[in-house]
Amino acid sequence: MNPNLLKQLAIIVKQGSLSRASEQLFVTQPTLSRSVQQLEAKVGAPLLKRTRYGVAPTEIGARLAQIGERILADSEHGEEVIRQWHSGYHSEFAIGIDPLWEFAAFREMTANFLSESRYVFHFRTGSAAAQIRLMQEEKLDFLLAPAHLSVAQGTLDRELLFRDRSGIFAGRRSKLAGAGKPIPRDVLEQQSWMIAGASAGFLDGQGELAGPSAARIAFTGSIRSVLHLLDTSDMLVRLPARLALMTGEIAPEQLIETEGQQGPRRDIALWSRSENGERPEILRVRELVSDFVTRLDREAPTFGLEL
Repeated sequence: MNPNLLKQLAIIVKQGSLSRASEQLFVTQPTLSRSVQQLEAKVGAPLLKRTRYGVAPTEIGARLAQIGERILADSEHGEEVIRQWHSGYHSEFAIGIDPLWEFAAFREMTANFLSESRYVFHFRTGSAAAQIRLMQEEKLDFLLAPAHLSVAQGTLDRELLFRDRSGIFAGRRSKLAGAGKPIPRDVLEQQSWMIAGASAGFLDGQGELAGPSAARIAFTGSIRSVLHLLDTSDMLVRLPARLALMTGEIAPEQLIETEGQQGPRRDIALWSRSENGERPEILRVRELVSDFVTRLDREAPTFGLEL
């Protein structure tokens, strides 16, 4: 089967219109129609159906369009690999990072990896649970994420590098911000809560201090919205305390003290696949990442947290 026909089908499905797809592909609409007809002749069934808004794929059309999307992505990646080779780069590495880690350490992180001239780095931000799956599917080489996760970890290796602890933060408009004394549990239960890291795979429960009332809003893979609400509302949220304060977006007095023990640990670990442990280039990049995160752990403030 001609892969170009599948690529064209994928673009038609994405655009929902033969005319818009022909504009993107720089071909005439009759040419594109003939490409679809060739595929339909091979399949023996229609691939597209007309709707009031344009065209939509049939069941078999959608399946073939998904293959076409993968071909498109691989083609674009192939072109980028060629550009990398001509530019003198040896290898490309995909590294997953926690959204809060990216926000708290992006200046130091980008400066560190841009100084390494031999490799190309692709950073992917998302929830830990989703990124663990990507590692197991061999779509990531490394992952910087919480060290303790409730998701299946298979044969992944873990190296603890950055110390942190979970803490409760109050929005700037909350009467609890800057209270200067431990807050009783019954007072915490009366507050308005939100959840950060919903469905992210963390072991520490986020609702045990919130009481029986459900949180009104939850975020997965997003930190900007959480920081905005902490700046403009009276809502409470549990976050990795050290990383949250390192963003500079949250005032130290918004970290409230609660009665009882401090929050559970939320250390950051470097995750990798066990089978890649002996590859020289993997070992070199693991060392680069490990040295950077360890140095950041040593040099970043601890904000009075017991770490």
